[in-house]
Amino acid sequence: MNYRLMTEQDLAYVVEKNIEYYNTVEDCCWTYEKAYKRIHQVLTMEDSMCMVQLDDNDSMTGYLMGYFKEFDDIRGYFLDEIVIFKDFQGKGYGTDFIKILEQEVSKNGASIIELNSVNDEMHKHFYSKLSYYETKNFVMMGKFLES
Repeated sequence: MNYRLMTEQDLAYVVEKNIEYYNTVEDCCWTYEKAYKRIHQVLTMEDSMCMVQLDDNDSMTGYLMGYFKEFDDIRGYFLDEIVIFKDFQGKGYGTDFIKILEQEVSKNGASIIELNSVNDEMHKHFYSKLSYYETKNFVMMGKFLES
């Protein structure tokens, strides 16, 4: 496997694969415009670090997006999203990608990776085998606004 930073030249392909994955596997309804905007926002924000994963034939197998966050006492990294494309899942690619991310984040001075995950057993198992844990001091909250 090879890993490199995502560039704006990767956007069209990443957006297409994002739509393909989420609209077929996750039963979502992403459009090109919305997916492009979401990925472009994270890619171009200050302190962003987005990466792509390539197999030995230079075919993209997945991507991840996130950004560094400054705190008073530490530097952190927020993993916004990791996607391993459907045909490449179940082969350890996601695990390997997270390990590479941890190395890169550490090289950039961060001492913690934070993320939000779908609350199901598959995701809990994936992250817990990599020593990620559910935090006790924060809870994700949200509210749908009436239009």
